[in-house]
Amino acid sequence: MSSRQTQEREWHRQFILERAVTEFAQHGYQGTTMERIAEAAEVSKGTLYNYFSSKRDLFLSLIEWGSGRAREIVEEALEDEEKSIEERIRILVNHFMEFFETGRDIHRILMTEGNRIAVSGPGDLGPAIRSHYLKFITRLAEFISQGQQEGVFRPADPQRAAMVVLNIVGAELSHSIISDYPEPVSTHAEAVADFVLGALGSPVISRGPAR
Repeated sequence: MSSRQTQEREWHRQFILERAVTEFAQHGYQGTTMERIAEAAEVSKGTLYNYFSSKRDLFLSLIEWGSGRAREIVEEALEDEEKSIEERIRILVNHFMEFFETGRDIHRILMTEGNRIAVSGPGDLGPAIRSHYLKFITRLAEFISQGQQEGVFRPADPQRAAMVVLNIVGAELSHSIISDYPEPVSTHAEAVADFVLGALGSPVISRGPAR
């Protein structure tokens, strides 16, 4: 396969994934069918199966993309060692807000449908999703552990603390969808970062607008 053919195939694959995001977000995993996705992507069912062997395969590809982007956000925010730990947490929260602001459907999949299936998914789908989530949770836990060693954060199980951080951010994103914020959700990033730093046991000096 030539490089051009490879690029075209990847473009078509990404296009299908983008259409599938909307279907899974609106109808959930159980309510979404390959027929529905094929129709949304304006391809035949046979063409769809050329890219994804099953609905499970397609859904896992969405989880892999979303959680992969989440890991990239964690790395981008935490790798700048010239900034303080508190500053990097604020950058992390802001980046997550911006990421989900541009794709609320992928948030619905990762934070609601994905979480539900990770806990009680059919067959081996739940464990497969958990393995993707665990990668970026582990990276965040490593950073929190560093903050604990430096005395910035209170002693606690780093992985549990990482889950608390993600749940605080996720709750704000869910609230923005339920309440239909008129302004960008990133407007509240500083206030959310205050909550995150407070939960981790760091002294907080609020720099965000009052809610």
